[in-house]
Amino acid sequence: MKKPKKKKKPSKKRRSSTGFLPIKKQKSKYVMLNVLPDDLWLKLRKGTTIWEALQKTDVALESDCGGLGKCGKCKIRVISSVRPPVAEEKELLEPEELRNGVRLACRVKIRKDLVIHTGESDDEPILHQILKTGHRPTVDIEPLINKRSVDLPPESGHEGLSDLDRVKVGMGSEYSGLKASLHCLRFLPQMLKKTENQGTAVLHENYLMAWQHRKQAGRVFGLVFDLGTSTLVGKLVNLLNGSEVAAISRLNSQSKYGSNVISRLQYINDNPKGLFKLTDLIVKDLNSITQRLLEVEGLTPDDVFIAVAAGNTTMQHIFLNLNPLGIACAPFSPVLTDGLILSAKDAGLRLHPEAVLYVMPSKSGYIGGDMISTILASSAAEQDDKMILGLDLGTNGEIFLGNRQKLLTCSAAAGPALEGAQISQGMIAKSGAIEGVSFDEKWLRYQVISNILPKGICGSGLVDLVAVLLHCGIIDSQGLILQPRENADDYLSSRVVTKSGVQDFVVAYRKETSGNRRIYLTQKDIRELQLAKGAVAAGIQTLMDKMGIGIQDLDQIYLAGALGNFVNPFSAMRIGLLPKVDPDKIKSLGNAASKGAVMVLLSRPHWQKANELSKSIEHVELSTHLDFNRYFVDNLDFPDTNLW
Repeated sequence: MKKPKKKKKPSKKRRSSTGFLPIKKQKSKYVMLNVLPDDLWLKLRKGTTIWEALQKTDVALESDCGGLGKCGKCKIRVISSVRPPVAEEKELLEPEELRNGVRLACRVKIRKDLVIHTGESDDEPILHQILKTGHRPTVDIEPLINKRSVDLPPESGHEGLSDLDRVKVGMGSEYSGLKASLHCLRFLPQMLKKTENQGTAVLHENYLMAWQHRKQAGRVFGLVFDLGTSTLVGKLVNLLNGSEVAAISRLNSQSKYGSNVISRLQYINDNPKGLFKLTDLIVKDLNSITQRLLEVEGLTPDDVFIAVAAGNTTMQHIFLNLNPLGIACAPFSPVLTDGLILSAKDAGLRLHPEAVLYVMPSKSGYIGGDMISTILASSAAEQDDKMILGLDLGTNGEIFLGNRQKLLTCSAAAGPALEGAQISQGMIAKSGAIEGVSFDEKWLRYQVISNILPKGICGSGLVDLVAVLLHCGIIDSQGLILQPRENADDYLSSRVVTKSGVQDFVVAYRKETSGNRRIYLTQKDIRELQLAKGAVAAGIQTLMDKMGIGIQDLDQIYLAGALGNFVNPFSAMRIGLLPKVDPDKIKSLGNAASKGAVMVLLSRPHWQKANELSKSIEHVELSTHLDFNRYFVDNLDFPDTNLW
């Protein structure tokens, strides 16, 4: 009889003395990513997507959808071998792009050491078309802070008076209730001594912010920030004469998490620290802008005691690190709509320790401080007889209508098409973007930002192009790109091509472009534009109904926003984005958000007016308005008559 075999004892796995995994196993969890042309090396966990890896760097990468694989904009070129493209890449990329190694960063998972190229072959500077100027009504200067030269009474005869009481006496009886912050009081004795009792009081309302040398009385500056979703604008303003000393703009670093607020709200919802990360990005951007603005005038952060910020409701919430997720779904409730006055230091801005930040009031989740600023800049609330229509055309078409007697607002979900996003070869207004299109009976001509070969098309160029093709009969009133016909122009008809049974239009051939690849206007692009312009037109019609007026009653149309400042009024009317009026009635407000904020900075009554507007404006919620959907459907088609 055989003896039963003894069971083997399980062998004990050798553990390293440090408690970590053996070196070989530890290394296998990580891969290296080499990012050209910056020659950046990143150590990453296996399975990380290229898009996720680049979010932690300063590498600029376009993305409208926030890495969801829907926009097709986060293109990179993979140099080393990689797994075959997934379905989204096959759908969003051209076959030739795939053959040349172009992939979507958000769809490629790094499973082994990889080399990629993110830039373009040339070294040309990338310029972004961001309007920083424009019309601003004149204001009586009564700034939010001011400086006053003061001679203090001699100490003899005023024994026992505190330093602050001596300042009160020197300033007069109207300042008997003057207060001062703890920071100011800590430095007051030594500053009084340094200035030999003849100095400059820096005042905010009834507070002494600082005591300075007499020669600093003439150095009174403030800052204004336009918190755009795509771009940020900063201005340095002289508070004595109201002049804008310098203006600087830059792309919003939050764009790497999506080109629109919906993508960023989704990112915040999906990531526990998402809000803190986005807040940190915008604060760093604003401090960078501030540093450059101060250099223009030879100032230091301690020279600035006041700043005003304006943006849409979501951007203002993110800047202040307030949870914006209530704006994302019904009933679209923000944390705050009141105007806010706070310490600039608490918001992370590097200014004087006592500097104050004013954040513009909002009306609702989608009518923000930027729209309140736009209304201020338009002077609509000062008009008694004129009927003013104003539009801030971006991802959300924010619209106002009225005058002093009554002001209505609404927000039409236009989508990102008007800013070049979700368009097959669309792009924001930067170097290489086609911003204008015309046809001179023989040639299709386009205007390109920076006067270089085109790389894509931005919102104003898209509106122009569709208007031209409507005028020439290449597109019909329903938005269909027509097959070549006998009565269509031969030159333009030759650019109509059939792809997968659908007609597309060749805007530029390979030899005419920067990337040596065709730029198309696709049938899907036209549909995206129709949805956007349909929503805006329906919003305008809804407000006019509510106001009880017709198109003939409009006295002025003001345009603001990324598209509004550059769009051709004729083209906007031809596609039905704007109502047909005398073109002289249509004016650009320039960067209206910053203009309104400058008015607040220079005039305390305008801050009061902004807060009054946020309460008195009547907001029309289009989603619950019975006629909006009908108007939207009616406005999807293009007008069937030409303007000229």
